[in-house]
Order: sequence, then structure tokens, then C-alpha cells
Amino acid sequence: MIKDRIKTIDSLKLVAIFFIVTIHSLPFWPLEPLGDSTLFLVINQVCRFAVPAFFVLSGYLYATNFNHERPFHSYFRTTKRLGFLYVFWCLIYLIPYNIALIPTGGMRASIDFSNSHYQAWTNGWQSFFLAGSKVHLWFLPALWLAVTLSTPLIVQKNKVILLVVAITLFLLALFGGPYKETPVGIDLSIYTRNGPFFSMVFFTAGVVLAGIRKTQRILLYSYIIFFLGFFWHFVEFFWLRKHFGSYLMNDFNSGTLAYGIGAAMLGIYGAKPLKNAWLEKNGRYALGIYLLHMFVIDFFMPLRIPLANNPFWEVGKVFVFFLLTLWLVKALIKYPMFKKVLE
Repeated sequence: MIKDRIKTIDSLKLVAIFFIVTIHSLPFWPLEPLGDSTLFLVINQVCRFAVPAFFVLSGYLYATNFNHERPFHSYFRTTKRLGFLYVFWCLIYLIPYNIALIPTGGMRASIDFSNSHYQAWTNGWQSFFLAGSKVHLWFLPALWLAVTLSTPLIVQKNKVILLVVAITLFLLALFGGPYKETPVGIDLSIYTRNGPFFSMVFFTAGVVLAGIRKTQRILLYSYIIFFLGFFWHFVEFFWLRKHFGSYLMNDFNSGTLAYGIGAAMLGIYGAKPLKNAWLEKNGRYALGIYLLHMFVIDFFMPLRIPLANNPFWEVGKVFVFFLLTLWLVKALIKYPMFKKVLE
């Protein structure tokens, strides 16, 4: 039986998707190769708790609602849904939808734009199975793999092995990703954010949290883990960037582990700032916003360069993209045909 919704989880989902929209909006992205990127990097890294938090919440909700009497029913219901959404939205993003490019690029502009999505998706097995046709769709197969690897161990109630597997994969993600250029780095010939390397440890954290009883102190621990992770993530990111030329938009490092888990715990254990009626009410639209927000962002592409030096636009566009997507999802989800692919 599915347990009652935790309203602060819905609130956190909406907050997290706002920060994901911020990442993809690229506020204060330097147009010149040698331009000052400090503000862009700070904003970008502040947002890096969001995706890990979604993996943690997914693990928590999966484990909380897991039917041990019919374990594979729970598994196939979840993975069927993830697989459907991945294939459906990969195909949708191949449609030449971005007509906003036509006035300046000609009639073929929207076709060429969507063709670039096709080329990205079909550029090898990793792109096809683990990344998708649009930049944000990698989350779905990553979650699918985390569910697939976790389920047998959840059935056996073997959290020790589950943690060992998850931590091992995350170490491979670190050494083959943000640490790749360091003396301990390794070349795995794969983008280690994708697949189970990154997702598994956060999903497993959610599974573990589902078995922890709520106490008076656990919310305090949540804040401590979150702020410790925030500080750790930032220090490590800029240290790696300074000493090893870390990639401009590094998605994660070891500090992200505490940053993402701490954020998810704030939602699970009811942090007071998340007890907000508007956040709770609109949190159910987080998945739809995630799937649809790149459509909205793409339609504003012609404004990117003309308004690039306008600080009001650089800040305001995040709210424009987010609120427009929220409105669009709420409008579309009223119809059964859209509800299935947005909620």
C-alpha cells in the first residue's frame, strides 16, 4: 500500500526542479572564451544538490512503498514507467519544435536543431542508452539502472551489500570523472555521471533512510549534513579547478554526496522552510517541469546573445522559464493524453 504523501517532499521536489531549470538556463554564462566565469560557476555549483536529491527521494519512496509480497510487481511497474518516459521524450525532442529559430535562421533552422538532437542520441551506445536525445534525459536511464541493481538486494533486505555496491560505483564515478586529471584518476571511457555510477549511491541512501525512524534530532542532523556538504562541495570544486583544470561545469565531486543527501533529508524529515502551501501544492508538477522545461528554454534561444549583458535578464530568465513551464504543465496535465507523460 502506498503511504500518505509527505508534503515537504513535494515542496523539496519543486525547489529542486527550480535549481535544475537554473542549471540549464546558464545564467551569467560567459560568451567570450576567456570571460569571467566566476558568478556563473558559483550559481551553477549552488544548484548541484538538486539532481542527487531527486535520486535520494526516488530511493526513499521506492523502498517505502515496496511490496515485499509482490517484489517484481513493484520493480516492473517502476521500470516500465521509466522506460516509457525515456523513449517517449527522446522521440519527442526529435520533432522540429523550435520554430523560434526560423525568423533568423530560415525555414530549415528548426529541422537542423532537432537533427542535432538525433545526432547526439545516436552517437554510440552510451548516448543511445544512457544519455538520450536531450541533455536532461540521462536521469531516466540512470534511475532505471539504480532501481534494477537495488531491487534484488532490497528483496533480500541486504543493505550492507547494497551500500558496498553503491559506494564502489560512486568511487569509480569520482576517479573516472572529477578526479580523472588527478594522480588517482582513471579513464573509464564513459561519462561517469551517466549510468549507475552516480545515481546508485544516492538511490541507495534513500533506501537506507526509508528504514530510519524519525527522531527529534534527525532534522538537526539533516541540516548539519546539508551545510557540511554545501561547504565541502564548493571547496573541492574550486580546489580541483585550480590545481587540475577541472571541467567548467563539473556535475559532482565527493562533497556532493553529503550535499544531495542532506537536502533530501530536509524534505523527508519536514524542514520548516519547506512547509509552504504553494510549494506543497505545486510539487506534484516537478516531473512534468523536468521533462518539459527544455522546450521553453529552447524557444528563448534567439534572445540569448542580445540580452546576454543584461543582469536583470540573466536573473529573471530563470524565473520566466520556470514559471512558464509550470503554467504549461498545469495546462496540459488536465488532458488525459498529456497526464500520462507529464505526471
